[in-house]
Amino acid sequence: MPERPCRDSDATTLRQAASVVADGVGSLCRLTLGPQDRLRGPADVSDVIAGVSVAASLLPQLFGQLAAFLEVEHVRGTVAGGPAAGERVRAISDALHRAGLDAEAMAAALASAGGEITHLQADA
Repeated sequence: MPERPCRDSDATTLRQAASVVADGVGSLCRLTLGPQDRLRGPADVSDVIAGVSVAASLLPQLFGQLAAFLEVEHVRGTVAGGPAAGERVRAISDALHRAGLDAEAMAAALASAGGEITHLQADA
């Protein structure tokens, strides 16, 4: 599945967009769980891997943008948090950076799994 660029919509709020991501992952968990799962073969697993891989590949950019926003706003003085606000912003920025690195590793692992699953097929 090709990587999709970040798109936005004037009608979508940040909270709504984040909720869509969480709901989508929750739906995938429910659709792949237990005896009533919707998985019918390796092609279904491949489709899930491909979709999640695209999302994972975009997370480092997202986390970097969030960290940059907080850092800039702190420098501008628009982020309150008492005398330790700078330390908190740095801690959040560091955590987001680590999450971005983990997301890169996850995207690479998913790409590897996606490449391998192409060699499997369902028994007829």
